[in-house]
Amino acid sequence: MSALDVPDDVRKVLHEYYTCEVTTVNGQGQPITWPSLPYYDEEAGQFLLTVSIAFPVKAFNVRRRPQISLFYSDPTGSGLELAPAVLVQGDATVGELLDFESPQIRGLFRLTSRRQPDVRRFTSNRVVRKLFAWYLFQRLVITVQPRRILIWPHRDFSVEPRAIEVTHVE
Repeated sequence: MSALDVPDDVRKVLHEYYTCEVTTVNGQGQPITWPSLPYYDEEAGQFLLTVSIAFPVKAFNVRRRPQISLFYSDPTGSGLELAPAVLVQGDATVGELLDFESPQIRGLFRLTSRRQPDVRRFTSNRVVRKLFAWYLFQRLVITVQPRRILIWPHRDFSVEPRAIEVTHVE
């Protein structure tokens, strides 16, 4: 059973879309959007994103203003042709990635490796892994707790989206 009560077509989007557009708000109050690879932790009903400590802008923005959105708009590579567009709005927290053995982090790295196979070049070679450890493994984790989900069936933005106020199932 999912910790988020969402329709099956939305659940498929959250698992199968390769990327989403993550929007945070900077110190000047401007929205800033990046393509990102989130991990949907279905059991916890949360989303995880990692950012390198070398590029911490998303984390800085979230610490200042925790409101965040994840917009799943492009099904390329997902195999979902008639899928909806999904906008997840929520609150985020930032923490250091200290436990590489947690199921969520292992799931995130498996997902990254599957969707970005070139990552294996850096993680399979011991010497390269040591040289790039600061980039590959010294990460900040952004955890997103959804509050509202908007859904556009068949990605038809000419219609009003269906809104779901997130209900967490224990």
